[in-house]
Amino acid sequence: MNYFFSIFFGIIGGFVAYKINIPLPWMLGPLFFIGFLCAIKVKITLPKKPLPLFRALLGCVIGTNFTEEIFININQIGKSLFFLPIFVIIMICCTYFVLKIIMNYDKKTSLIGSMPGGLNEMVLLVSEIGGNERIVTLLNTTRIIIVVIIVSVLTHLFANNITNGTSKVLYFSHLDDLFFIFLISIIGFYIGKFLSIPGYSIIAPMLFSSLLHGFGIINLSPNIILIILIQIYLGSNLGLYFKDIKLQEFLGPIKAGVLSTLISFIPLCLFLYVLNFLGYDLLSLILSYAPGGQAEMCILTLSIGGDIVFVSIHHVFRVFFVIFLATILKKYLLKS
Repeated sequence: MNYFFSIFFGIIGGFVAYKINIPLPWMLGPLFFIGFLCAIKVKITLPKKPLPLFRALLGCVIGTNFTEEIFININQIGKSLFFLPIFVIIMICCTYFVLKIIMNYDKKTSLIGSMPGGLNEMVLLVSEIGGNERIVTLLNTTRIIIVVIIVSVLTHLFANNITNGTSKVLYFSHLDDLFFIFLISIIGFYIGKFLSIPGYSIIAPMLFSSLLHGFGIINLSPNIILIILIQIYLGSNLGLYFKDIKLQEFLGPIKAGVLSTLISFIPLCLFLYVLNFLGYDLLSLILSYAPGGQAEMCILTLSIGGDIVFVSIHHVFRVFFVIFLATILKKYLLKS
């Protein structure tokens, strides 16, 4: 029964946010409402078992946007990808300075906490090397929330005409494609798990779906209600990070998360300026380079009808690069 009420609260949060015209309402609404209820100690319990399925569904939905045109534009995308590792390394250095020097966190927590990789992957990694899991969780969650809010506002301003256009989508269209979307999501999930792909729950179904669509083997269109349900569930789960947080535990990591995120916007603006000067679309660059969660940025791109292929490739590449870098640093941190 508690599951039912918790999910109901998430839906209410999304509906209210939608009605008052908050950017990315079906994700930010549940996040804020569930987070508020958790903070005031209302018992909120969401089933965790469906989380991998929802992430897999999101990956599959992203993959449906890949078409044969990606092979034509791969050269253009590659030029932007070249700058991404440079930006990530500069961002890590800036964030590490804040966490280690200003906030005085230990080396392991500061280094892993400064990496813009997947939340689950970074928390797992910091636990393996003996860092502080709670701090890294709050740091990453704070960064994701701040980035989602700022980028939501920016995209709402820059893409108002796109947002209005996507609101006309029929809610009950493409229902006949749901079975194949679920099937591709599940198959991709287990392939990724078997191959131990980093962030496999979302990346593997996305790669599997994108290959099927990119080579013209299948052509699916996700139902808008499914996309809304994915946003509500993932947004509600982000709100759960405010559960059982004491004020003393809360303020330090939140302050560090806010400060480090705002500082990371300095190199971000520099790279956006350079790439925009080279002819790239500013909106696509913001969504691609913003150090938010991969799922959150892709959902935001889908919600405004942005270039999901361009954005998703950048975030997949970022996650792979960060995990590769973290794996190398893990050996050094374990020795130290």
